[in-house]
Amino acid sequence: MPMIESLGLMQIAFGLTGLVLGAFVQGAVGFAYGMIVIPVLLWAGLSLPQSVALVSTTVIVQTAAGVWRFRQHVVARDLVGVAVGRYAGLPIGLLVMAALDGVNRGAMKQAVGALLLTIVTLIVVFKPAPRERVAARWSLPVGLSSGALSGAIGMGGPPVVLWMIAHDWSTQRGRAFLWSLFLMLLPVQLGLMVWGFGRPVLWAMVAGLAMTPLVLLSSYVGGTVGSRWSRPVARRVVLGLLVVLAVTSLVAPLLGPLLGR
Repeated sequence: MPMIESLGLMQIAFGLTGLVLGAFVQGAVGFAYGMIVIPVLLWAGLSLPQSVALVSTTVIVQTAAGVWRFRQHVVARDLVGVAVGRYAGLPIGLLVMAALDGVNRGAMKQAVGALLLTIVTLIVVFKPAPRERVAARWSLPVGLSSGALSGAIGMGGPPVVLWMIAHDWSTQRGRAFLWSLFLMLLPVQLGLMVWGFGRPVLWAMVAGLAMTPLVLLSSYVGGTVGSRWSRPVARRVVLGLLVVLAVTSLVAPLLGPLLGR
């Protein structure tokens, strides 16, 4: 596989560790898979399109299983406005990805780190009071921002997670909403990425399929362990981890020249 052959043993091990850690955290607290794994894959030497394609491929199986499991809780009217916004935002995000992929790797990592830090800040600051219904006019902007972030850096979850927790929905309905949105967009996103970025993305998807069983196992273990954690403590730990990843992505390229690298 050309993508694997271009990486060293340590880089492969580093990338696998990121996948396992991200899936474990996702299983334990319900979010942050892409936000953890994509920066790690970038550090391991993959390009931004390859990293997003690999992560997105592993997510498809998880979301398909989740939608099937909670199919009775899927409410079509919950999805329409946000889904339309996500489809509209996706091409914008892919154009941003192409621009980021064209700059030097240090600047690209810093851009991803800055966006990740912005996302974490929004998660911490924005704490909406749950209500039965949020004004429908907000669904398109939420979907648009989610689709753009998904296309640009593969981290489109936070806007729709915030939209979900703004509603007084059951846990099952909320998960069905998120997984349905992801499952609706991911095949389209991967198809456009293969068309736009070619074989490197296709090989990344093959690698993602090969790693999916490991990701599912780690997610299952995370879910088992996470059920014993205090939710507020687990959330603080995960957000702290994301801040470390974001700051490292921002600072590491600046330290290279100072260290003579």
